[in-house]
Amino acid sequence: MYKVLLVDDERMILEGIAKIVDWEKHEVELIDKAMNGLEALECIANNCPDIVITDITMPGLDGIGLVSKAKEEYPDIKWIFLSGYSEFEYAQKAIRFGVKHYLLKPCNEEKIAEALDEVVTEKKKEDEAIKYLQSMQDEALKLYHYEYEDILKKYLNYQELPNELIKQLKVMLEKKFNDHLICFIVLCLDDENEYILLQKLLEKYSNTNNNEHICTIVDDSVVIMEKYTPTIEDRLTRYLQHLPDQSNQNITAIISPTFTKDEIFNSSFRLENAIAQSFYVSSSKVIRSQDWITFLNTDKNDIEIDLDKIIIDLKKSELKRANQIIQEFCQKLQDYYIHPKIAKSYFIKIYILILSKYNSNIEENRIGSITKMENFLHIQHVQQFFHDLFDALLQNDQNSKHYSKVVRQMLDCIEKEIENPNLSLRWIGNNCLYMNPDYLGKIFKKEVGQRFSSYVTNLRINKAVKIIETEEEVRVFELAERMGFGNNPHYFSQLFKRIKGYTPSEVIKSHD
Repeated sequence: MYKVLLVDDERMILEGIAKIVDWEKHEVELIDKAMNGLEALECIANNCPDIVITDITMPGLDGIGLVSKAKEEYPDIKWIFLSGYSEFEYAQKAIRFGVKHYLLKPCNEEKIAEALDEVVTEKKKEDEAIKYLQSMQDEALKLYHYEYEDILKKYLNYQELPNELIKQLKVMLEKKFNDHLICFIVLCLDDENEYILLQKLLEKYSNTNNNEHICTIVDDSVVIMEKYTPTIEDRLTRYLQHLPDQSNQNITAIISPTFTKDEIFNSSFRLENAIAQSFYVSSSKVIRSQDWITFLNTDKNDIEIDLDKIIIDLKKSELKRANQIIQEFCQKLQDYYIHPKIAKSYFIKIYILILSKYNSNIEENRIGSITKMENFLHIQHVQQFFHDLFDALLQNDQNSKHYSKVVRQMLDCIEKEIENPNLSLRWIGNNCLYMNPDYLGKIFKKEVGQRFSSYVTNLRINKAVKIIETEEEVRVFELAERMGFGNNPHYFSQLFKRIKGYTPSEVIKSHD
C-alpha cells in the first residue's frame, strides 16, 4: 500500500475528498491531512508519503513552493495538483518539478480515482525498475565477492605469489581496505569434513559483521581477511556464543597479528602456522594475536616417554597410570612449546611402537589412525585418542581371556602360521587340532565375532602395515609372500586397498 498525504486550505474540500475516496480500493492509504504548505512539509518529514495530493493556492507556502522545497529531500514523491480554472496556467510552472497530474476543481471521486490509479501504476513501474537495478548491483557485488574470495584462497595456498596474483591482490586490498590495518581470523572445527557447517559459519559471520572483510574456506577452516578494529576479540566471542547448537562441533577462533596492505606481501602469515596456535589451548576459545606462541622447531633430547612402563601398566590393567604417562609427556611438549608437527610425529611413533610391543590381535586401521592424528587440532584430542586406544587394548585382552581352550589354540596357531599360504580352517583341523573344520568355524565365529577367513585376512594386512612402518626397502611381492599370499601380489594389493583404502605401494611411498 502506498501512503497518501492530502493538502488543502479549505476544510470542507479536505474532509470531503478524504471521505468520498475508497483509498484501499486503489492500493493506497490516507495517512495524514494538512491545511497549508508549511504543515504539509512537517507531515512529509514525519511520515514520508509516496503520493501528495495538494491544492495550489494556499496561504503561507503554496503548492508550487511546497513541491519545490520537498523535491530536494524527497525526490520520489508523486504529486497530484488541485487547481481552479484561473490557476491552471500558473500550475503549469510545476512541470519543471516533474508534476504530471492536475485535477480541476471541483473534482469528483472518479477523477481523483483515475489520477490515483495512474500514479500508483507509475510507482509500481519505478519500484520494479529499482528492484531490478538493485538485483543487478547485488549480482555485481557477488561477482566481486567471488573474485575476492578466489584471490584470497590463492594467496593462502601459494608458497610463492605469481606476478599476476600480486597485481590482483594489490587492487583488492586498495579497494577493500585502503590504508587500514588488516588481520586474519581463522575459524577451526574440531572435526574434519564438515564443509556444510563451514559454509554456515562463513555465511553467518558475513551476515552479522558490518566491518570490511573477505571470507573463504580452505581445507577445514574458515579464513577471514578483515579490517582490524580494537573490538574484534569481543565481537568474535559474542559471535561464537550466539552460534546455533546445530552440531556438537567446538570452534576455535584465531586472530593474527596486524599488517598493512604492503606488509601482506612480505608477511610470514601462513594458514598452517595460525592453525598450529590452537594445539596447546582448549577448544571453543578466541586466541588473540598477542597470545601467539613461538614454537620450538627442533627435537629436545630430554623429552622422553617410557613405553615399556605403558606396556606393563596395560598388562596389569592399570589404565589410569598408562594415561597419566601420556598426559605427562603432553605437558612436557607444551612446556617447551614443541611445534605441533614435531609433537604429532612423536605421537605417531609412540602409537606404532605400542601396537608392536603390546602384541595384540586387535583390529586397528593404522593408516586411518595416523592420518587422524596428523589432523588433530588440540593436544586434548591426542590424549583422548590414546585413552580410547588403551581402553580398546584392555577390552580386547578381557575378551581373549574368555575364549575357550579351542579358540585360544586356534588364535595361537594363526599367529604362528600367518605366513603359511595354506592356512585355513581345514588346515588347522587336519594339522593342529585334529577337529572338524565346520565345528571350528562355528565356535570361532561365535566367540571372536567374525569369520575365520576375515580375521586371518585383517591380521595379515595389519601385520603388512607394521612391516612397512618398521622395515626399509619393502617390496610388494615380498610382502605378499611373507603374509601368506604366495605368488599372488595382485590379489594381496586388492585386499589391502579394500581394507585400508590405500594400496601397499602408496603406503610404502609415503614412508620413503
